[in-house]
Amino acid sequence: MPFNKPQSFLHYVRYAQLVAQLGFFSTAFFCFILVFLTMFGVKRNFGSYKYLLILFPMVGIFFASIELIFYPNVYSNNAGYILFSTSRPFNMSQYAVTWFIGLYAGVYSSTISMLSVQFLYRYWAVFDETKLRFFKGWRFLIWIAYSIYFGFQWGFGVYYFDKIDDYAKNYLRLEMMQKYSTDFSEIAGVALVAYDKDGNIRWFNICCTLNMTAIMLVQYSIIIYCAIWMYIEMDEKVQMLSLSLRNLHKQFFKTLILQIVTPTITLFSPVMLIIYLPLLDLECDLPTGIFLSAVTLYPAMDAIIVMYIVSDYKKAAKTMLKKALDRASAWLNTVETDQSSTRTRSTATNRSAALNRS
Repeated sequence: MPFNKPQSFLHYVRYAQLVAQLGFFSTAFFCFILVFLTMFGVKRNFGSYKYLLILFPMVGIFFASIELIFYPNVYSNNAGYILFSTSRPFNMSQYAVTWFIGLYAGVYSSTISMLSVQFLYRYWAVFDETKLRFFKGWRFLIWIAYSIYFGFQWGFGVYYFDKIDDYAKNYLRLEMMQKYSTDFSEIAGVALVAYDKDGNIRWFNICCTLNMTAIMLVQYSIIIYCAIWMYIEMDEKVQMLSLSLRNLHKQFFKTLILQIVTPTITLFSPVMLIIYLPLLDLECDLPTGIFLSAVTLYPAMDAIIVMYIVSDYKKAAKTMLKKALDRASAWLNTVETDQSSTRTRSTATNRSAALNRS
């Protein structure tokens, strides 16, 4: 459904900014708690998985921070879309902001890549524990490099293949002026138009879509493959483990199941809608940036899922909260005792002074 009034689009821009702010503060809060509990609260040894539980939330906070600073927005019109920002934080140039938009897209790819690494770790932990050696010591850097590589491939693809050319400017200029009251000279960003005026595919732009599709296909295939086999054979494989480890694996499996459903809704679906909509060349006029802003909520949701399902986190949180309340109570009692002693001494002094005057 087209939104023909400029104020409608400006409302959606404000909504997108509010979602971005909500995403940042919720992500920062819950991810910090998850990292803190992982490092100082949980007593169980998770092995190398501990580093993934720390690294993933930190990437999420970084992603949400970029969203909060630059407020990237998306506008989809017929066979094209534009990912842009009118923000100029720290007096950055238009070129610098465009570069950060590419970085923002790249961090998104690193996020979904790191999610697939978590699934791979849990799969090997159950079915082929010897391969966990690839997560120990310096080999853990392999998975960091893996996530950075796909982040670079996605970000560079967006920056290079979706550079705003004259055809994209002419295709989107009038709509951008009418809907957002802004001109291309005022914005930094990237744009894609799937077809030229004769209906031919603009392959240079479409290479960006193909690149993103390939990356998502790789990561989602790993996630689905690991999840399906863990679902089919986990009960049989964990029977040989101790009861404690068996429960832990089942808890992490439940976590990973929710980590399929949640990113499918918040990470994959919004981006797929944005990048494939132009290929249909429908008569659409949509402020799709509101969907992109919801992506920032995922790291917070992921942290909540882990802390809710894995019992070690609930126990650690309760223990640390109890200690904090006990310390606060002890401090309040100390303050009340000091105040009472002060009042007693003051009363005694006043009585002594009164008796002396008598």
